[in-house]
Amino acid sequence: MKVGRYLLLTLLGGIVGGVIGIFIGLYDSTRTFLNFELPSYNIAIITSIIASILNIILTIFLHKIHKDALKYKTKMKENLGGYQTDELEEKANLKFMRSSFIYYIQVLISLVTLLVIVSVDADSTVTFYAIIPYLITIFPSLMIDFFVREYDSRYPKQGEAQYTEKTLQIMDEGERHITLISMYKTYHVNLTLIIIGAIILGIFSMVSGINQFVGLVILIVLFIYNAFGYLLKVSKFYK
Repeated sequence: MKVGRYLLLTLLGGIVGGVIGIFIGLYDSTRTFLNFELPSYNIAIITSIIASILNIILTIFLHKIHKDALKYKTKMKENLGGYQTDELEEKANLKFMRSSFIYYIQVLISLVTLLVIVSVDADSTVTFYAIIPYLITIFPSLMIDFFVREYDSRYPKQGEAQYTEKTLQIMDEGERHITLISMYKTYHVNLTLIIIGAIILGIFSMVSGINQFVGLVILIVLFIYNAFGYLLKVSKFYK
């Protein structure tokens, strides 16, 4: 299983490297085409508007998800001990998890918007427009914070001391087991992707002649924080 997983990650790295290699080859021609068809300022504005509309629609959908989850939660309490309790709890939990999924999609849309605007070499005059989609995500973030505590009052507030530990204590043994295994697997995949990303970015910098010093520093800092931060936190319990 481990060998297969490493081979899969190596294949993934090769695919990502190949895509970036193709992107490097097509970058100049694509940028020329975009600039020829439409000024970069207009592209930035249109992209920002589309992303903002999508995030607003998703925020409305998020509100509906919250209402549905709370509705199932209320019905579950009313039907406590009944034959439908498990079914209602499953539906409520699925809505609860979908809430975070929608929020992260909104953040991803905001980041992709920045990527598009940067790729067309838009000037600093569109900086405000570029961050509008991200500013919109502040509202769903606050909505989720209030929703989580309304869904289950035992949840700690965002930024509260020992937030992770208190959240894990709420879960039953099965939920805690699934959560920890998922997080541990994600941790190792993250480290692998950060390493692959740093290598690819370094090669891109050397091949293209475009200095990627800042990007490499960020990836190195992320690697140090993830790798050594985890090891230090675990090792302190054995001292």
